Amino acid sequence: MQSIAKASEALHISHTALSKQIRSLEQRFDVQLFVRTSQGVTLTEAGKVLYESSGKLLDQLTVLTSALEPHKEWRRLRIGTMPDIASQFLLPSLKKLEANGHEVELMYRQSTRDVYKMLIDCEADLVVAERISMHPSIWAGDLHREPLVVVMPIEHPLASKSKITLVELSSQPLILYVEGCTIRAKLTEIFAAMNQSMNIKTEVGFREVILGYVEHGAGVTVLPGASMARVSSERLVSIPLDHPDAVRTVALFSMNRSRGERILRLLI
Repeated sequence: MQSIAKASEALHISHTALSKQIRSLEQRFDVQLFVRTSQGVTLTEAGKVLYESSGKLLDQLTVLTSALEPHKEWRRLRIGTMPDIASQFLLPSLKKLEANGHEVELMYRQSTRDVYKMLIDCEADLVVAERISMHPSIWAGDLHREPLVVVMPIEHPLASKSKITLVELSSQPLILYVEGCTIRAKLTEIFAAMNQSMNIKTEVGFREVILGYVEHGAGVTVLPGASMARVSSERLVSIPLDHPDAVRTVALFSMNRSRGERILRLLI
């Protein structure tokens, strides 16, 4: 004997929803699929036929889906990203994507972690975000690499330098994004490898607020160079961080390699 209740638990749907789907199948084929008793349910002969045939149909559907994969046009695209990355890498390319027949919906999140979650949860078809270590099954193609820069007030004692070393940065109070930020994670990794410590004074969730703290002399921060290129402030200067790993890589991520490669060519 089998249990509809246990089956619904295994499928993570309600008992009512599963019973409704079974009734729908029985009505569709005009057969009785189960014999129901107080002890549970068993398949009827019609139920056994449907069970055996459905396995074959699902196998055929998998083969068909794989065969059609290279021919998909991917007309409608849901792209997950963050606002600052969208403005730099996606908005300028929207017309090109649309000219190639793609209907694009940009989906925003405030953290890199939440952006990647959209891809894993199939809420987004593609993701454009800072590169981090991902599962090998997820394809990634690099869009852009840019140096990380130290941002400080123009009157800061280090403001006249051409580069900032880790030792110099370690002595400064840092205004950084909250944990989860990939730039902060990169800095943590770099400092740990050099046996240097970070003097984190304040954690903030938005770039504009971070720059406000820095502009008023509360500390210095580290941001991507391209982000600072779009900031119009005569009171701030940005100086490259002197370390080979002090770079940000923005990449396109996809669960489907052929789709990712096709869209990457349109974004570069």
